[in-house]
Amino acid sequence: MKIEDLTLSVLAERKLTFFNSKRLVDWAVNAIDLGYNSDNLYILAGLDYETTEERENYFWNCIQDLNIRFEISDDELINKYAISIANQAINNKISIEFAFSQMLKIVEVTNCDSRYIVFCEIDEDLSYLKFDGSILYNKGLTLENSNNFILEELKIFLLMEKLNIPAELRKSRFCEDCKQLVFPGLKIKYKLGIPFKSFVSVCDKCGSKKFRNYHNEGFMNFILNNYK
Repeated sequence: MKIEDLTLSVLAERKLTFFNSKRLVDWAVNAIDLGYNSDNLYILAGLDYETTEERENYFWNCIQDLNIRFEISDDELINKYAISIANQAINNKISIEFAFSQMLKIVEVTNCDSRYIVFCEIDEDLSYLKFDGSILYNKGLTLENSNNFILEELKIFLLMEKLNIPAELRKSRFCEDCKQLVFPGLKIKYKLGIPFKSFVSVCDKCGSKKFRNYHNEGFMNFILNNYK
């Protein structure tokens, strides 16, 4: 991994909901392993028990020493990090569980950006599955296949980014009854037993609950045929 990749990850993680400044120490150690050196870098690599303020100070001194520049917006930074996380998970560099946890943090910090919202939907479905065995968004998802399901979603995310699929289209689904792309809404569903009230996705045009999502071959063929 290049120093730019290491730095991008650290800068992005600082934007997420929780950041342990010990990562800055790890960054310095990894940078030294890559062959980089400066007085500030060696000092930062030894700050295991110092304050966040002290680590931050030496980190920015290192950035200046090594002439590392990232002139991009926060949105671009987070997106590049999400792509990096997905690639690392697919190539077995990090665990699926860690990648999923980071994508959920990205969803939160980006205010549920449509590029990442599916990971929040998977998380919500997993909660429903643990509670009463129901599914709200992702047909075919089970507690047993969740890691493989998330891995496939990471692959789809990378494909969407590569093809630069419009944000609005990522929110759509193919309605089996309407035979067209729609934007599902939520409808309250009541039943006997706990929970008494739940939600179900329905077509905003005809009310159908039959959708193809990105895991469906037909839907993916539509995307590929129109955006390659």
